[in-house]
Amino acid sequence: MDLGIAAKHALVTGASDGIGKAIALRLAQEGAVVGVHGRNMSRVESVVKLITNAGGQAYGLIADLVDPKGPDRLADAALVALGKVDILVGNAGGDIHRKADAYQWDGVTRDEFIETFDLNVFSNTTLIQRLAPPMTERGFGRIVLIASASGIAPLARQAAYGASKAAVLNLTVSASKWLRGAGVTINAVSPGLILTEGSRRTIENMAASKAWVGEFNEIESRAVKTMGIPVGRAGRVEEVAGLVAFLVSTYAGFIHGADIRIDGGVVGTIG
Repeated sequence: MDLGIAAKHALVTGASDGIGKAIALRLAQEGAVVGVHGRNMSRVESVVKLITNAGGQAYGLIADLVDPKGPDRLADAALVALGKVDILVGNAGGDIHRKADAYQWDGVTRDEFIETFDLNVFSNTTLIQRLAPPMTERGFGRIVLIASASGIAPLARQAAYGASKAAVLNLTVSASKWLRGAGVTINAVSPGLILTEGSRRTIENMAASKAWVGEFNEIESRAVKTMGIPVGRAGRVEEVAGLVAFLVSTYAGFIHGADIRIDGGVVGTIG
């Protein structure tokens, strides 16, 4: 199925590994010119090389989005490298913590809260402010922000992260009202447990703590059962990438201001 994004110019933040890398590769497969953002030059260049070796077109972009000036620098670099941005995928994110007890609710500091919001919320705000108006002038644009199931179903161990991802959902709906009637859509995607390097380590650590043995697929099955994921496995980065590719396609022009969960049913609500 032709998604209608061949030759569109896409910026994917946090695209040097994990979900962002999968999104960048998928958009390139669909013919988009991709700006691959990250903080680590070698990782960014490896993704760019994968795309170009497959016959696609990609540019590496380096910026620290925790730095309040980073998003503006990234927007400038993207416009220079790509010429324009038709598609923005705000995937970069994380939980800023510098000490062992930061994951505990009463362990996170004010600075860690602020930096987590800088990365997850304010970076997206700046990029939207910079890149959406030219989209409206051209009459086409697609924006997808990667939120999280924890923005809907908060966890005690991720106070700053969950609050920031809830803010991403609010930001998405607010921006959808600002952009109405402009040919530009904005939506959020809320993944649950997706199998990345980090989540694989989490599962392996759980297995070690419970003395589970066996192949990874057996350990994964036991872990997700413990976590209460109805589908019975972790999601795959390619599944998130496929959803994002659809949302930025010409087929998704009537989806606007939505949050689409891809969590294996773990949230379990109709809201």
